[in-house]
Amino acid sequence: MSLLPNIIFLHGWGQSAQIWHQQVKHFSPLTRTYAINLPGHGGACDITQEQWISHLTREVEHHINTHQQPTILVGWSLGGQLALTLQAALQDKLAGLALVSTTPTFRQQRDWLHGCSDEVWQEFEQASQQQTPKLMQRFFQMMLYGDKLSRKDMQNIAKTAVHKEYPPTKQGLTTGLNLLSDLDNRAFLGDIQLPTLVIHGAQDVIVPTKAGQYLAAHIPNTQLQIFEDCGHAPFLTHHVAFNQLLESWWKNLSM
Repeated sequence: MSLLPNIIFLHGWGQSAQIWHQQVKHFSPLTRTYAINLPGHGGACDITQEQWISHLTREVEHHINTHQQPTILVGWSLGGQLALTLQAALQDKLAGLALVSTTPTFRQQRDWLHGCSDEVWQEFEQASQQQTPKLMQRFFQMMLYGDKLSRKDMQNIAKTAVHKEYPPTKQGLTTGLNLLSDLDNRAFLGDIQLPTLVIHGAQDVIVPTKAGQYLAAHIPNTQLQIFEDCGHAPFLTHHVAFNQLLESWWKNLSM
């Protein structure tokens, strides 16, 4: 591969493309870099749940076709679950897949012990239904749990990572929550042919680390990196190490 692949970032539930600002800043001088807003997030229009996958497939495809260049799809949390779903239709146009704090299926169940606990899920539901700034702030703090940050550090991270002008819509939150609950990619992991990078925080209280380890064990050609003293958003709290890791892996794909 003579050209370095483009990079497209998909964010998680309740956030926006703004959350990738450290990655866009780092990678934009190196290659074409895009961060896409999920429907109902970051000012993007609301659409029905049935339209999400086809809409995101078209949006990613548009960026790929515009420049006719291989692309890496990077997904975090819900964005990672969506990336796992999208890659089946896009794999011929993708150079690689990076899954950050991601799980093949989100909620804990009888045959899936590495899922989100009922207690954490209730926090999601409450934030979705009430959508108050206080509850959304609590969810953001939960994302950073395990990073040993002061309250001031958390506030500083939120100032630059949260899109205050365009908070997520109630429909966007509800639909995203439904997808978190409904998506299950376990049966298809072995079919993924793309080089894959799995990144997870050792102290993640939203998506257990074992979910990331499961992905790495079941997707062929996968590299796993676990960040110690790190919660659900390693690209925010460990952005220097995260960017270096992603860049190193990304450049090796082009050799």
